[in-house]
Amino acid sequence: GFKILKVKLGVNPGEDAERLIKLRETFSYETGIIVDMNQGYTAAQMLAFYDAIKHLRVGLFEQPFKKGCEDDMRGLPAAIKQLVAADESLIDATDAAALAMPPGACGFFNIKLMKCGGIKEAFTIAGIAQANNINLMWGCNDESIISITAALHLAFACPHTKFIDLDGSFDLAEDVVAGGFILKDGIMSVSHKAGLGLWGI
Repeated sequence: GFKILKVKLGVNPGEDAERLIKLRETFSYETGIIVDMNQGYTAAQMLAFYDAIKHLRVGLFEQPFKKGCEDDMRGLPAAIKQLVAADESLIDATDAAALAMPPGACGFFNIKLMKCGGIKEAFTIAGIAQANNINLMWGCNDESIISITAALHLAFACPHTKFIDLDGSFDLAEDVVAGGFILKDGIMSVSHKAGLGLWGI
């Protein structure tokens, strides 16, 4: 039931563009597409890639450049930069403040509780983003529904949340608790139960 596809790219920009074109031939524009380059591109490659796929309505480009190349992100044209999400370049609030410093390096922050250190730091990063007109994507690792549900609550508490990529618990063979978030027709929501709506198993 998911309505957005996240595609892992970052090896060969030409082949990556062909893959996205084939996806758009298969799925209508009602299906969203976001991509994760996994730090695989140079600035020149990103420009060429964007020129080849700009008509495909890709909603987000996650971490196209290596961590440490934030100045390359700052130098991108505004039309591209507003769709770039910092992931590996964003660990904590100090990174968030640096990325937001004019001229900003990206249009999205990808916040992960397991990366930044927890709820308090994540909410601080979200506040920096909101003050600087930066949108939010909430991501995760392979992790329990405990932290996935906590991240979902935070995502819903932030009006500048645009994407939720909280599927890490689906990859676990077993979890330590049950309950948590609700998934119906590809849409995640929180329950009305106390706390995070979890119980032991």
